[in-house]
Amino acid sequence: MSHSVPFESTSESAESKRPALITWFILPVLVLLVPAATWQLLGKDIPRPAASGAPILFTLTSLLVLERLFPMHRSWNKRPDGLDLFLLVANRAVDIAVLAGTVGFVAQFGEALKLGTLWPTSWPVALQVMAGIVIAESVRYGIHRFSHRPGFWWRVHRTHHEPERMYSLNGPRLHPVNFLWVTAANTVPLLLLGAELETVILVINTTVVFVIFQHANVNFRFDGIRHVFATPDMHRLHHAKNAPSGGVNFSVVLLIIDRLFGTFAHREDIAAHGIGLADNSPQWTRTVHSGLTTRTRQ
Repeated sequence: MSHSVPFESTSESAESKRPALITWFILPVLVLLVPAATWQLLGKDIPRPAASGAPILFTLTSLLVLERLFPMHRSWNKRPDGLDLFLLVANRAVDIAVLAGTVGFVAQFGEALKLGTLWPTSWPVALQVMAGIVIAESVRYGIHRFSHRPGFWWRVHRTHHEPERMYSLNGPRLHPVNFLWVTAANTVPLLLLGAELETVILVINTTVVFVIFQHANVNFRFDGIRHVFATPDMHRLHHAKNAPSGGVNFSVVLLIIDRLFGTFAHREDIAAHGIGLADNSPQWTRTVHSGLTTRTRQ
């Protein structure tokens, strides 16, 4: 059973006005357009990384522009952070490498375990993608929640929580080790069950739309969408400094999983309490087992 975790009440930000009606259509359009464009490009004679990457680049660019037109908080509209840009490129390379290196091995392993015939290949592609999103989201939820426990996994995952503002590039801001296990959650279960690589790519791209969308600094209008999907207002609670220590709203796509496992929280605007780490981190924070040094403000 879900429950609401209490947060201090806040007044509506002076920078936030009633969102424009057009912003309601942004998520539905992207969720339909990106998989459709990806599917079309995968059928062309172009490399798979380009076919899958172009729609994501379009999504990221579109939301960065919309952040300027309809900002939730104008103070968050600054130049992109250098580490965010670096991790965007580095993690794209990790994504390509994981897919290239594991697809054959995982598929053969699935066949050996007699799992490869479980995937509903006779279903329409759209239904296969929906099924894939539910499976990947369930695995990803467990991993994400576990990564908020004290220890090595949190020290890796905290790279994602260090920024004190939220904007589109925060979504891909993951330590490469963190991105590696996220990519594995998105791909390995589906490949083991016998899903085609193209279907897996469609699941990944649809998920990435939500990753970018839920971090975007856009004053969106939701009107019901937030009851089903992990919208930015819900995800800001996950990044709030005053969030409960165990974490809330871990879902990337479907909030229903947080509701089922009691980690759902609801509060429209907590920006006045701050985004980022709650502890007194040193100015220079070195992430464990990485070559990255991130500079964070007190």
